[in-house]
Amino acid sequence: MLRGVRLLIFSVLFSGCSTVETHSLEIQTAAPEVESPWSSVVVTGSMVNLRAGPGTQYEILGQVVAGDTLLVTGGLDEWYRIYLRRRSLFAWIYGPLTTGTELPR
Repeated sequence: MLRGVRLLIFSVLFSGCSTVETHSLEIQTAAPEVESPWSSVVVTGSMVNLRAGPGTQYEILGQVVAGDTLLVTGGLDEWYRIYLRRRSLFAWIYGPLTTGTELPR
């Protein structure tokens, strides 16, 4: 989220006489980090593939290792759709290779 900070800018116009106009300018600044609404899981497999879809037939997008924490944004069957902040990446991981949450059935 972004929080606005207001600054006043004064300008003087020269057209025979001096006029002062006040303009308001909004500058965006980063807000403090907030808690994620998503569940998280911890990887239990030693090295686990992240895939483009919920199955082994999908392309491998990367890998994670035991102990990595992932944000779960959804799922299908035994697969979790996860989000990796450090790579700004959505991918899928096989659920039995993680611990920490269960999708509703």
